[in-house]
Amino acid sequence: NKKLEEIDWQEYRMGDLFERIKTNKVPYKAKELPNIPTNNYVLPCLTSSFMNQGLNYYIPRENATILKDVISIPSNSDVYRAYFQSRDFTVLSDAYAIHWKDKTMNITANQYLFMVLCINKVTDLPIYSYKNKLGGWNVVKDKHILLPQTNGTIDFDFMEKIISILKKLAIKDVVLYADEKSEITKIL
Repeated sequence: NKKLEEIDWQEYRMGDLFERIKTNKVPYKAKELPNIPTNNYVLPCLTSSFMNQGLNYYIPRENATILKDVISIPSNSDVYRAYFQSRDFTVLSDAYAIHWKDKTMNITANQYLFMVLCINKVTDLPIYSYKNKLGGWNVVKDKHILLPQTNGTIDFDFMEKIISILKKLAIKDVVLYADEKSEITKIL
């Protein structure tokens, strides 16, 4: 807790850190697509839904822009929650994907997860809705997020460590819950 209080936070414009990924337009309508993988419809596709991180339909892989290890954001939704997408997917409609702009840096999954939390502090707000839209990348790129910094630069090491700690705590809680449930089952 003391370390968290000592962190220096700096405001950064999203468009200075991230860029939108251009994707091929796919010729499908969501209502015509399966919501489980079938035959060659195996690639999850992103829509504006917040359920299942926006990945609720499947299309064939052919001619699709296949993305992975990026952040997705809806552009036409009731909820404007960003997600880190760690598996193959493509964009279908009303959403987009962004990635770290500086190609000389290898951003880890944990660092992206940390940044998603920071992005959601400015996009996933009750003031935005289907009637009062947040807007697409042209609006979001001008939003400012707070990131930890050390000596005037973004502290990627801190991001990595804090997410790693949170993952370990979550796993510990799941193990404890499973153990308790197992003991209760034995008693019953």
